[in-house]
Amino acid sequence: MKKALLLTLAFSMLVPMTATSAFAHPAPHGHYHRYHPSGARVRYRRHYVPVYRPRRAPVVVVTPAPPPVLIVEEPPVRTVVRRPAEPARAVPRQRAPERRTLSGVGLRLSGATVDGEKVGLSTAENPAMGGIGVQFRTRFGDDQALGLELAADVINGSGNNFDQRTIPVMASLTYHLFPTSRLQPYGIAGVGVHFTRLAYLDGQYNIDLTELAGQLGAGVEFFLTKNIAINADIRAQTIFKNLDTQEKIRTDCLYQVGSMTGFCDNIHSADPNDKVNLGVQLQAGATWYF
Repeated sequence: MKKALLLTLAFSMLVPMTATSAFAHPAPHGHYHRYHPSGARVRYRRHYVPVYRPRRAPVVVVTPAPPPVLIVEEPPVRTVVRRPAEPARAVPRQRAPERRTLSGVGLRLSGATVDGEKVGLSTAENPAMGGIGVQFRTRFGDDQALGLELAADVINGSGNNFDQRTIPVMASLTYHLFPTSRLQPYGIAGVGVHFTRLAYLDGQYNIDLTELAGQLGAGVEFFLTKNIAINADIRAQTIFKNLDTQEKIRTDCLYQVGSMTGFCDNIHSADPNDKVNLGVQLQAGATWYF
C-alpha cells in the first residue's frame, strides 16, 4: 500500500514539470506545441525581446615602438694560418769578429838601378842589378793599417872589367789604405844600410863600402787567401853617406919598381870620399801570414 502511494505521488509531481517545460519556449521563434492540455494546436506569434547590452569601452590599439636597432661594427676577420711547429734548432752563438795581428814572412824579387859615384869611378860602378830577398811584415794598431817591414836583398850587376854586389838591409814603415779589404794599396818609407863590394880586374882589386840609405815608395798588396798575399811596389832610393870603406888589393896588382910600389892601371884614381847616389828599386814578392 505504501509503495502504491509513493508511486502516485511521484507521478503527480512529474506531470506539471513536463507541461511547464513544453510551454516555456520563449519568442521570437514561432512554433507549435504538439501537445496542449486542451488538445488544440496553438500557434505562437514571434515577437522580439529587446536585449540591452552594456556599452563597450572603446578599444585602443597601442602599437609598441619598434625596438632600437643597434649597429655593431665587428673588426675584420683575421685569418691566421698555423703551420706545423718545426723542431727546435740550436742557434749557433755569434762569435766576435776575429782580431789577429798580421805577421808573416815571404820571398821577393828585387831589381835596382843607381846613378852616381861611389869611389870616383862613375863608368866602373853602379850598374843595373837584380836579385832575390826575404821580407818580414807585421801589422799593429786597432785598425791594422800601420805596419812594419824588415827586408834584406842580395842583388848583383856587372860592367866593363868590374862586378858589383849590394846587400840592402832596410827597415820601413807601411801604411795600408784599406786594411780590411783584399786589395790594399800602401805607402812605404824607411832607412837602412847598403853593404856593397866593387870587384875590379877579376877580383884583383876590391872595395867594400858600408853606406847609409833611405827609401820612399808606394805599392799594392793583394790577399789570395786569408794567409797568403802578394805585393809589388816601386821605391825611390838614395845612398847619401859612406860609413866605411875598405880596400883590398891582391899582390899581383902591385908593381915593384925599385923601392917604390904602385897600383894596377886606372886604380890610382879611386876616391873613397862621401858620394850621393840616387836610384829606383822595384820589388815583387809573396808573403805567408801566420
